[in-house]
Amino acid sequence: MREFIEALFEKKDKIEFQYEDYEMSFYAGRFKSYYLIFYIRAQEELMELWKNTSSIFKAIKQNEDIYNNNMDKNIVCVYCLNVSEEEYYETGKTGTISGLSKKISSIEEDLNFFIKHVFLYTDKMKNVADKYIGEFNTLCKKYLTIENFEQYKNEIEESYVYDFLMNLFIKFPFLKIGEYMNQNQEGQEYRAATSFIEEKIKKDKIDLEKMREIMDSLEEIKDWDTDDVIFKWIDNLDVISCVSPTRCAIGLLPVQNSIELMT
Repeated sequence: MREFIEALFEKKDKIEFQYEDYEMSFYAGRFKSYYLIFYIRAQEELMELWKNTSSIFKAIKQNEDIYNNNMDKNIVCVYCLNVSEEEYYETGKTGTISGLSKKISSIEEDLNFFIKHVFLYTDKMKNVADKYIGEFNTLCKKYLTIENFEQYKNEIEESYVYDFLMNLFIKFPFLKIGEYMNQNQEGQEYRAATSFIEEKIKKDKIDLEKMREIMDSLEEIKDWDTDDVIFKWIDNLDVISCVSPTRCAIGLLPVQNSIELMT
């Protein structure tokens, strides 16, 4: 996976930096942004790196050869974690909060020192990445199609390549999905995610009154000292409804022959 990820950047933008003996990369991005990337294979390693956030930042700041003031607020740290298919799809199941999901939430909500993203991928996804090292444009052109999008909505496990690409766009925000979607969808228009959500609410007959009651109960909680309080509240819900976190994060969804705008 490291070779595939590094090929997304320009070689001239690579920053020579090494933290302990971790497999990692460090790149400068556009608009004075920086990407600190770790390639890990175990959840224990993920948690260890997170706990060492201050140590990592200190090591960068004390390195006179690479440090500049723009790094104080513009580093995005991406933990690329190889997981089993069971672990991967468990994080997106409706009605469940897996142990890995809780860890990811804690890490990504922690804004100390730099922004943090956890990028999960399976062995199947890694095999695809290995085949397309340095050919990201080709990969997108082949798989970012209307047909694959429709399949992805209904069969996410069968659409693992599309899912892999969507996660890349989310966790590496310098990649612009519109640039690649437009290649295969000339004449295709977009609507706001809120429009899509409203349609799903009607189609799935979601009880909005019940959802309002849930939100009211959330607002009544005064002490949010730890993540455990949040997860306890979630576990106590009678009904919980969600979709894949990947799908939630995509702000624009394709729709043929019309544009529905927020009013």
